[in-house]
Amino acid sequence: MRQAARYIDMEKCISCGLCAEKCPRRCPTNTTWGLAKRKSAYLSYAQAVPPSMPSIKRPASISKKGGKCKACEKFCPTGAVDFDQKDVDRDLNVGAVILAAGFQPYDPSRYGAYNYTKLANVITGMEFERILAAAGPFSGHMVRPSDHKEPTKIAWLQCVGSRDVNHCDHSYCSAVCCMYAIKESHHRQGA
Repeated sequence: MRQAARYIDMEKCISCGLCAEKCPRRCPTNTTWGLAKRKSAYLSYAQAVPPSMPSIKRPASISKKGGKCKACEKFCPTGAVDFDQKDVDRDLNVGAVILAAGFQPYDPSRYGAYNYTKLANVITGMEFERILAAAGPFSGHMVRPSDHKEPTKIAWLQCVGSRDVNHCDHSYCSAVCCMYAIKESHHRQGA
């Protein structure tokens, strides 16, 4: 298994969060689906128990001139920031392996009928889920991406990205979306 460098010495880190708090750089993240950026020094999962150790996204923490920003290193009270770390291969003995093959979400920007690329408040189901997540870009508050105000009405459009052989080459139903929309609308009613 390849373990990516976190650029934090886990023996010295006390999980105080100063590296993330003082980090001035922002970088894209795949967990917010483009709705927000995170700091280059970050906690992987804010609600983790016990608290998670921070990580530093190295390419984003290096300036365009080639030098390191080093704000995280400057403010770390224990000297735990270590930019010399390298990715390492590890052999692990485990009782089970879960293979999550992943998926490629539908890209609605290819289909102009719903103005996904023109209107900030037209979002996908995955983006909606991230908006509602406590660790998401708006800390679980249902707000419109355009102005961060709470919407008064929400409409769900189903089968965009499936069952349309003219735009996405899927003639089948995913058998998930309808139940997913009901879950989301139920959550919205309780808000």
